[in-house]
Amino acid sequence: MGKDAEAVDATPEREVVSWHALTVDECITRLRCDADLCKAGLTSAQAAERLAEYGPNKMSEAEKETLCEKIWKQVANVLVCILVIVAVVSAARAIVEQVAVEEPNSTTILTSWVQVGLITTVITVNTIIGIIQEGSAEAAAEALKNMLSADARVIRDGKETMIPAIDVVPGDVIILSLGDRCPADMRVIESVNLACQEAALTGEAVPIDKEPKAMDVPEGTNPENLALGDRRNMTFSATLVAQGSGVGIAIATGDETQIGTINKLVSQVEKKKTNVLEQIDQVSKLLAFLIGIATLTTFFIAFFASGQSAFEAVSTALVCCVAMIPEGLEAIVTLTYAWATTNMAKNNAIIRALPAVETLGSVTVICSDKTGTLTQNVMSLTAFVTSNAHYKFDVNATERVPTNFVREDAYLAERAQHQMKKSVSSVIKDGANSGLRLRERRSLLQLFLLKDLSQWELPQILIS
Repeated sequence: MGKDAEAVDATPEREVVSWHALTVDECITRLRCDADLCKAGLTSAQAAERLAEYGPNKMSEAEKETLCEKIWKQVANVLVCILVIVAVVSAARAIVEQVAVEEPNSTTILTSWVQVGLITTVITVNTIIGIIQEGSAEAAAEALKNMLSADARVIRDGKETMIPAIDVVPGDVIILSLGDRCPADMRVIESVNLACQEAALTGEAVPIDKEPKAMDVPEGTNPENLALGDRRNMTFSATLVAQGSGVGIAIATGDETQIGTINKLVSQVEKKKTNVLEQIDQVSKLLAFLIGIATLTTFFIAFFASGQSAFEAVSTALVCCVAMIPEGLEAIVTLTYAWATTNMAKNNAIIRALPAVETLGSVTVICSDKTGTLTQNVMSLTAFVTSNAHYKFDVNATERVPTNFVREDAYLAERAQHQMKKSVSSVIKDGANSGLRLRERRSLLQLFLLKDLSQWELPQILIS
């Protein structure tokens, strides 16, 4: 758990308010706003006070691991500790042999330093592979934050203005248009055929129509028991405006939103080792115990029975110790994980931690009740074709800027040209409607009863 997550846990819980059961005036009163809030919005001073009180409109994140922490996580196991001890003793033996002995043995010195180099190389390679793989996966996971809105159109000081979504505070009057992402949880006060796609939050594939009136709650029923999808006067952070437009009052921001609550729950999940890692730990401890006994036994035999000097006996014991340590175990496991992670990445599956591959590999059934839970639920432009050029659109862009369009004439060129120089009748015959019944196809052809229509040429059209 990071500091941010701990700070979230330490924050006192705010009073639970059933905003969907309140009228617009009651919501304004509970937010401690002026009566003319719907027209004038908050003042800049009020917004600054609320920003200091509620904090920025962003979800808290666990503290990121430093490079030293990542390195320690890769090397913190029994086998690596044994290898480090052997490397240190070998280095000490080489130094003593070179400095303290009058006639140093060059073979002993060379063997000791080679042993240190091999052990250091094995540990370094294992660590680098693990850090690179997990680092690239974390970078890919950062792209998921693009689901949140980057800006918001609000009424401040009686004027419409565009502000960063991170500066939205409870009480802000927010204007929504088609294609916008809701920057906060809001109580709808105006709706013009407004409907929001809430699949990312509720799993409901159909857009939910929104209306400003308070929801009717039966007497004796807790308003909070009403499902999110049935709260038709509320819009929720990170959901998409599928149609119409509207105006709402922000009632919750950051971690206090519905999606922020989910983020807090996810950040509090306890980290557990997979079966493979637990088994490796158990094997490592058993190996360490057996290797320790074998090393001591070898030392005593070499020192007392064979009459070797202390350094020679230690050298003999260390040779046996290193020979028994499976130093390639960590490397093999890490390389196997990395290979599986790379294969998953080629299929557009992001795996943040290498050991998760093993858990994912043991999955036999994935249960899902809605398609929205498995997709990003976004319909976006992929290409723009003119009469003389093809433009590729960056679907991962977070801002609406002209640079998102990059000219690439080869992009979708074959698909765009396959309808060129074809008559209308042949297009209809070979198109998507060719599988219809003969009577239905004839009815479609009647729509094109123009003189010499079959001589017309279709313009180049891309439909995607």
